[in-house]
Amino acid sequence: MVVAGPISSRQLTENNLASEQTIPNVISSHISTSGINSIQTKSLTVKYWDTFQLNCQINDSVTGMKWSLVNGNLSQEIYGGGGNVQVSNVFLATSAISTLSIYMADQWWKGTYICQFFNDSVVHEATSQVNVTLLPTEILRNPIQKSISPTDTTQLVLECCVAFDGETYNVTWVYDNITQIAQTGRRTDLACYTLVPPLPTNDTNYTCAFTNTAKQKKEISISVTVIKATDTFCSIKLNKGVTWNVTKAGVKAVTTCPSGKTGNLTRACSLSGVWLNVEDNCINQLLQSALENAQTLDQGLGNSQVVVPDIIQQLASSNVSIITNTAEVSTIVNILQIISKVSVNANSSFGSNVITNFLSIASNLTDANYSAFWKQDTSPLASHVLQLVERFNMLLHTDNGTIDIALPNIHLKGNSYLKGSVVDAYEKMFDLDLDVSMSIGKQAISSLLDHNNVTITSIVLKTIGNLLPSNASLNNISLLNSIVQSTCIKLEDSGYFSSDIDMTFEMNTTDDKYTQHCVFWDFSAPNAGGSWSDVGCTTKVKHNKTYCNCNHLTSFAVLMSVNVVKLASIEEITLAGLGVSVLSLLICICIEGYVWKKVVRSNISYFRHFSLVNIALSLMAADACFLTAAFPSVTAYINICLAITFLNHFFYLSLFFWTFCQSLMLLHQLLFVFHHLRKRVYVSFAFFMGYFIPATIAGSTFLYFKPRGMYMNEDVCWLNPDTGALYTFAVPAGSVIVFNFITLIVVISKLSRPAVSDGSHLGDRETAKNIVKAIVVLTPVFGLTWSFGFALLSDLDHLSRQVFTYAFSAMNAFQGFFILLTCLTERKVREVLSNKTSSTTSSATTLKSISEVPSKAASSM
Repeated sequence: MVVAGPISSRQLTENNLASEQTIPNVISSHISTSGINSIQTKSLTVKYWDTFQLNCQINDSVTGMKWSLVNGNLSQEIYGGGGNVQVSNVFLATSAISTLSIYMADQWWKGTYICQFFNDSVVHEATSQVNVTLLPTEILRNPIQKSISPTDTTQLVLECCVAFDGETYNVTWVYDNITQIAQTGRRTDLACYTLVPPLPTNDTNYTCAFTNTAKQKKEISISVTVIKATDTFCSIKLNKGVTWNVTKAGVKAVTTCPSGKTGNLTRACSLSGVWLNVEDNCINQLLQSALENAQTLDQGLGNSQVVVPDIIQQLASSNVSIITNTAEVSTIVNILQIISKVSVNANSSFGSNVITNFLSIASNLTDANYSAFWKQDTSPLASHVLQLVERFNMLLHTDNGTIDIALPNIHLKGNSYLKGSVVDAYEKMFDLDLDVSMSIGKQAISSLLDHNNVTITSIVLKTIGNLLPSNASLNNISLLNSIVQSTCIKLEDSGYFSSDIDMTFEMNTTDDKYTQHCVFWDFSAPNAGGSWSDVGCTTKVKHNKTYCNCNHLTSFAVLMSVNVVKLASIEEITLAGLGVSVLSLLICICIEGYVWKKVVRSNISYFRHFSLVNIALSLMAADACFLTAAFPSVTAYINICLAITFLNHFFYLSLFFWTFCQSLMLLHQLLFVFHHLRKRVYVSFAFFMGYFIPATIAGSTFLYFKPRGMYMNEDVCWLNPDTGALYTFAVPAGSVIVFNFITLIVVISKLSRPAVSDGSHLGDRETAKNIVKAIVVLTPVFGLTWSFGFALLSDLDHLSRQVFTYAFSAMNAFQGFFILLTCLTERKVREVLSNKTSSTTSSATTLKSISEVPSKAASSM
């Protein structure tokens, strides 16, 4: 219908509504007009990569507008937030104007532009034709590179081809300062241009140049190398169906990809004339098609709400799910980056089906089977994947209260909350090989629900942490010790919100020697797309779990320091103590040998000194072996390290079983006052317990764990703590310590009850003095200082762990010195050493007091 004279959108709308009411069975209708609005330029020609603008205006009241581009049979909506386009709109009461700016004109922006203004059911249209003087998007070469010899007689034919794009090109070949018009050829879908030059005598580059009507140029070269008689070269070789022609040494051969793929294969010929590995840069053509669709969307052409699900579906198909090389990994990451960025910029949202397909692509991409295709040291690809998964996770829209998407390497859970609803704390637990859980407080969620609908999602990524760049860590060398999880809070009206979050991670490695750090992936760091940071996070370790609290939301994990956290001077204290201990024990054994005949006058004294000598011998041998393991030049030999481990195990067990024998002897004297042990019985029993049992345990441990490669930790020449071997020492030693501690309690209880035969009760002060002496003397002899080591197996805070570590190292390193003091505290020993023979008085040493306890107990009975 042609309208003569002015008419407004309001009049058209009223007339359209009246028509709908008069015509039966009409549900809705709209009116499209042309001529009411206009584009300033009806026809425009721009150069390749030039900037241009189109201004569309209307003198009428409108409520919205849209730009579209028609190129051939393809019509696409222009999205104002694209990377190459900007749309600026101004709506007034009686007019409107829209300015479309294209920053770099290329093949995407050639065609008919349609400007549409809307007012209810009325659409006003205006068009403008824009022609772009194009340059080829890709120039194909045949061959890509070639090596020849001076004796070759085969004609050299060079060819470059481009896709038909409607542009008229002037094509020339340039080589050796010669410019030659190319011979025109044609294939089904390509325009090809050939050159047949004379065979070169030296290495030559042949440049194929395309010049458009605006005198703009794009060119590409084919390298031809000449193999002379004295040159080294790689011979022709067939590899996996690809023929690699003769190539000069030091040159990289390039050939086309097999059918169904785009890109190229490259293979270097080494300087010694040996073919190196093939570099596969071929990409599945379906992947290439998806990339082009994503690039079109990134330019600003197309509706992301429609195009993105189509691209994701294309990637999720079985035809492109099998990845064959690094180039395809990079291509998929590039596609996912583009569609996630465009979707976020367009404020798009997608249902669970689209999100599931997107995450399935990411799950497949990060599968362990493809880990060889990731360039971990130099490429930020894994960081990009982590970021785009976070981005796309935020676009989930669902009306269901609970979300759960489980995939092989990725698991997403979440909740949707309606505005004003009453909720509990947000808590999610995952079981994806390793446990991880997270929670957000009830109060934080409730405050958000006062004004918005809220969606909270948490996603666990099983394998992505192993693909992140290895140089990205905290200030020291660290390894990932958990899986990676990310949580986000999306507010329906006002974007995204950050909150405190509590998380629990189960650790891959639980060795107490290493420090755990709760960290997040900081995308803003300049290293390979980001790095781990612990800013805003606190860490607490308990059992095999790490508890994290962070004051922001992003991708979290637990890092473990690879270097053992060393306490100041702890090694020096240990080595010095062991040296003093060995020397003290040697002196103690010499003293016992010197005074033996004069102090061993009864069975009780014989038992006590006999046990003490064997305790000293076992501890001295064990400490000497331990000292030997401190020298790297010794432990570097695996067999020596193995021998040290076995001897340490045997002698330390022997030490504990000899303390058990002495403790048992003392307990027997306290409880069975009138029953006297025979010397031969005790000696036989003590040798059996002190040497045979430890030898049996040490030998069985060696025979069981060594063939399985689980026997020792080669770094310290000691039993392996991760395989259970260490428990063959810890359990017997711990049992003996418990028994010896019980004996000490019995001794203290006897000393606290003086015998009736004493005539008068000892004062409390004297009783306390005897008890203290008993504790001081018996603690090192009974090996009770080792209980500090068992305390370290429990959950301690950092300060407590340091205190117990120092105590354990000092007390046990100097145990031999304390045993020497025990030997010297006996009055008879001191008398012999000082050549005194005075009679025994009632003021005996602590050990003498202890030996008198049975008689006191007997008197009191």
